Amino acid sequence: MMMRGLKVWLPALRAGSGIDVFAMRLAEGLRKAGHQPVLQWFEHAYEWKPWLLRGVSAPPGTDLVHAASWQGFAFKRPGLPLVVTEHQYIRHPRFLPHRRPLQTIYHRLFVDLCIERSYRAADALVAVSEHTAQAIRHDVRQPVDMIHNWVDTETFSPGPPRRRDPSAPLRLLFVGNPSRWKGADVLADLAKRLGPGFEIHCLEGLRKSFDTRDWPANMHVLARKTPDGMAAIYRSMDVALVPTRYEAFGYVAVEAMACGLPVVGFDSTGTAEVCVHGSTALLAPMDDVATLADHARQLAADPALAERLGQAGRRRAVEYFGEARAVAAYEMLYRRVLNAGARHG
Repeated sequence: MMMRGLKVWLPALRAGSGIDVFAMRLAEGLRKAGHQPVLQWFEHAYEWKPWLLRGVSAPPGTDLVHAASWQGFAFKRPGLPLVVTEHQYIRHPRFLPHRRPLQTIYHRLFVDLCIERSYRAADALVAVSEHTAQAIRHDVRQPVDMIHNWVDTETFSPGPPRRRDPSAPLRLLFVGNPSRWKGADVLADLAKRLGPGFEIHCLEGLRKSFDTRDWPANMHVLARKTPDGMAAIYRSMDVALVPTRYEAFGYVAVEAMACGLPVVGFDSTGTAEVCVHGSTALLAPMDDVATLADHARQLAADPALAERLGQAGRRRAVEYFGEARAVAAYEMLYRRVLNAGARHG
């Protein structure tokens, strides 16, 4: 007998980050799977006053609430199970060195308290990567499910086969906000080391714009794109450049792999969990820009290697980071939580 679809309330803050992407992709995936997601957006300003969200009523007929950790506690409603997904565990020891002083104070005095309340309120807690799940389990000593983030591998897919003109520059794509922990500070140095045979194209992130003053001639800024336009950007490039120093989950790496691009980046947390060095990517030790440049030169000199890495990346994205796999995992989690509530109700 076919189980009925679930009505899932997805309250979310527009944060200008991958969390926004997650919420939209989850809503679309649940809809395709026959459920009724209700994605409700709130202003980013509620990050500093989440308690005001307690007065928001859940949509009539809601079966379950699914929210992010910073505001999850504020969406706990009587009689409705709450699933909390931790997107960026700010206590992760690999993340701590990348926090700015004021950010550290903000996290310790405010966000940590919100997260603790959300974890306690949650009927199920989910991490988006295994290294994040392990860190949370160590700190809070409570069950943590792990469900990787994903991409729609039909939308993010390789374009028609093309052969790069060996006389043309190798085009590397950086996607993200221009922050240090995303590795934006190494881009100019890398561009100078590579020289005119290479171009680094920087797609503006959701939050901030790049300061292009003193950029070398082979660095370029691309205007922000809607999610629907991202696959075309990847297909127009030769290599995905992912020099992030910390990532809970490597969204950019997975999107690039799904589009058949080889990845060059640092061997760090979420990137290393998503990519396989030598198989889908060439990863350098953290902050080793010289090796990063060597990897880019290697791909420029060996198109067959670039093609092999891209094809293997595509296979890995489809097998491990596809939409159907992740949405099915969330559906199983929802059913488990609802069944547990029915038994204890």
